[in-house]
Amino acid sequence: MKSLDLLFPYVVPSSWVENIGVNSLISWRISDDVHVTLVFDANGAVMNARPADLDALNVSEEEAFDIATQNLTKAWEREEFDIGSATLLDGVQIGYARGNWMAPAAGLILGGFYGALNHQFGCTDFAAVAPNQECLFAFPTDELTLASKSLRLAIDDEFEGHPKPISRQWLLLNGQWPRQFPSTQLF
Repeated sequence: MKSLDLLFPYVVPSSWVENIGVNSLISWRISDDVHVTLVFDANGAVMNARPADLDALNVSEEEAFDIATQNLTKAWEREEFDIGSATLLDGVQIGYARGNWMAPAAGLILGGFYGALNHQFGCTDFAAVAPNQECLFAFPTDELTLASKSLRLAIDDEFEGHPKPISRQWLLLNGQWPRQFPSTQLF
């Protein structure tokens, strides 16, 4: 069923968008490797939201995105996925969003995740990686964090060990629309 209360943002690899075709879905490019699309929740599976679907629901892309983000916030409040922080084996702390297909979008889009990172780490710019369609890691780019072998292993494990990998590409989280990390990616 295609209704506005089932509309959500969904993070996918850019290659998937290219394969489906930009005219067959609603998407926004975040980086070379990562897009956010709109989908309908079909009892845990997802169904692409197409331009014709939005026309039938009488909403613009911008209105649909706002509604999808509100639905994502409600899903988080119902604890359908987890947002938090973790201490890795080498003592480095990171933020994460994980638990189902909604989690990476929550980490990239919901202001509460960025606010919690800002509060915990005391900085304004973070690197984020969406290694698969059920996980997003975010971390400060200080020397200690970037030297973390545990962080590298966690990203590699989530990317290589998942049936729906997205990307190892770093994204910038700074309280605005996420985008490709502007400086050299170290791993």
